Amino acid sequence: MHVALILAVLTLVAPAQAQPMRGVPLADEGWWVVLGSFDNNGGTGSRSADAAVARTRRQARSCGERPFNDVSEKFSGFVPGFDVSVLGAYPTRARAEAALSRVGSCIPGAYIRRARYAGE
Repeated sequence: MHVALILAVLTLVAPAQAQPMRGVPLADEGWWVVLGSFDNNGGTGSRSADAAVARTRRQARSCGERPFNDVSEKFSGFVPGFDVSVLGAYPTRARAEAALSRVGSCIPGAYIRRARYAGE
C-alpha cells in the first residue's frame, strides 16, 4: 500500500520536474528561440544594441520569460556581429516551438534556430 502511494505521488511530481525553467539556458546545444539579434558594431557594442536588448528583455518578461543574452559569435550557427536575446536551448524542436508560442504575442518576430553555445 505504501508503494502505491509513493508511486502516485511520484507520478504527480515528475511532470513538474521534467519541465524546463523558462528563459534559463538548459543545454549548450539544441533549439534556441531567438527573440532578437541586434548589430553590435563587430563586437565593440553599441547603444542601440544595448537598448534593443533591454527592450526585448522587458517584452519577454511581460510574457513570463527571462531571456539569456550574449554575442552571436558564441553560437555556432548564428551570424557573427550581433547581440542576441534567446530562450533555450531546448532538446527538441517541439519544446522550442512551445516556448515560441508563449512569447509570440510579446515578441512577434521571434524565431527558432538550432545551434551550439560555446559559453564563456
